[in-house]
Amino acid sequence: MKTASIEITDGQRLISASRNGHSIPIYDDGFGPLFIHRDSMGISGIVRAQTWEDAYGICEDEFFPDADSEGYAQNPDEMSEHESACWHEAYGYRNNSRQEKDGSLSTLYAKDLNGDALDVLTPELAAQLDITLEIGEW
Repeated sequence: MKTASIEITDGQRLISASRNGHSIPIYDDGFGPLFIHRDSMGISGIVRAQTWEDAYGICEDEFFPDADSEGYAQNPDEMSEHESACWHEAYGYRNNSRQEKDGSLSTLYAKDLNGDALDVLTPELAAQLDITLEIGEW
């Protein structure tokens, strides 16, 4: 059974999203359904993309937190197999580097060790999470 996402046409764009009056980060890639990314801390963002894989890559680049300095200091290629597996469980590489607020360039992100989920944003899920979307014309 295919889950229906919130209707958004190719001529429309995602302008904003909020929950209980608080802004939710968004990224509109121009086409496709809406996806919601959540981790153990809550909603990290809403993405519009053509595929689940595209949406997850956007989340890695745009929403996932910068890795701490320990992650930068280590090179997984120079570690034992066990240490490298642990490093890859905690950190990931961004497809596209992101400039942080302090001006530094972030190429690594920290993963939520308690798990994350990327789901199609259905009308039912939006209602359950009390999410308000603003959708407008391009």
